[in-house]
Amino acid sequence: MGVILAGGTIAVFGMTTVFVPSDLRFIGLDTQALARISPSLIPVISHDRAGFGGGLCSIGCLLLFMARCAELNRSLVEIVAVMGVAGFAGAIGVHFAVGYLDFFHLLPAFAGLCIFIVADGLLWMGWRENAPD
Repeated sequence: MGVILAGGTIAVFGMTTVFVPSDLRFIGLDTQALARISPSLIPVISHDRAGFGGGLCSIGCLLLFMARCAELNRSLVEIVAVMGVAGFAGAIGVHFAVGYLDFFHLLPAFAGLCIFIVADGLLWMGWRENAPD
């Protein structure tokens, strides 16, 4: 549910406000200056944020349905772990690659990563308890 809520929040915020204050501090320009660079710049950023949020929400829905409907087996635990590594490595890693290291901006992503690790650990423990010997 956390991934669904995070995705929905990012999508709605991306379609409305577009930037959080730390974004504009990192860029070093206000929205008016960005619009002067190109009138299409803010809409394309909004489009990307809405798409990212929608994708994240979709992945959350997939994970929810997998958790509720799929058989608890080794493959499920492994694919959830791979999804988490791919998603969080990209989402968090890009911030380090570009030097956007604002603590409060990254805090929700790291909190989500911790929750995801715990959830996959619980999946793994559940599978181990029910695995045939």
